Amino acid sequence: MTRQITVTARYPRDADTVFDEAIHFGELVEAMKGIARYEGLPDGDVEEGRTYVVDITLFGLIKNPGHSMHVERLDPAARVIQSRERNRSVNRWDHTLSIQPDGEGCVWTDTVVIAADRMEGFTARFAAFVYTRRHRHRGAAAIETRVTPL
Repeated sequence: MTRQITVTARYPRDADTVFDEAIHFGELVEAMKGIARYEGLPDGDVEEGRTYVVDITLFGLIKNPGHSMHVERLDPAARVIQSRERNRSVNRWDHTLSIQPDGEGCVWTDTVVIAADRMEGFTARFAAFVYTRRHRHRGAAAIETRVTPL
């Protein structure tokens, strides 16, 4: 069964500024401190059409080599990034990141569709934990998380 994780976070900051930060790999590394370490991730910004293959170590213990992240769409005007990701444990990890203006701040929405042959329920809950924790680390004013079967 495929599952969708939706995490919506509100920030009291300008949407363009938040998006400009979100497309930099250094922001991802910072937001994941204490959860994951990435080997092979470049220092710069996300590039449309590029595929990044990285080794991820979770909690300093669980190694996940060869995680593939293909950036299908990078649209700065719409403030949207879409990636198609996978690794040896996850067949499908499709991530859409959208940052939109909302009053005096912005709303950052992560939508992730996950399919995994084994431990799909655990993987979906772990993804929900990771994306929620990233927004806490970034200082979101409010966070809402949903996991739904598709």
